[in-house]
Amino acid sequence: MKPYLKALILFPLILQGLATALLEFLNANADPYYQLPFIQNFLVVFILVAIPAFLISLITTKFCYMRYNIAAIVLCSALVSFFYYLTIIYLIEFTISFWGALLGMCFMTFCTLFILPWLLPKTKSS
Repeated sequence: MKPYLKALILFPLILQGLATALLEFLNANADPYYQLPFIQNFLVVFILVAIPAFLISLITTKFCYMRYNIAAIVLCSALVSFFYYLTIIYLIEFTISFWGALLGMCFMTFCTLFILPWLLPKTKSS
């Protein structure tokens, strides 16, 4: 568990920071009618990015993935984020469409592919 602590803590925080900065940048260039306060941007990013990122890092910890398990990490990321976004759409009735769920899945998979392997251990320790 200790080698995976970095992935469990830093991966959701890094994605939260990146997505919040991206949303703030897009929000700054938006029409003033559509601009949201920072706290709403932060909460939206937390719901749509940080929670699935934590679930992905939790699954990689549970199955003891290493850096070289790229295919398993990408498959895990795609499945978790897709079903998470579908749950958000249909159960909570959030205002994103099915295509938004696919776009979110692609964003999470891309971020997971390039960030999570750097946080996972190189070798399996017992």
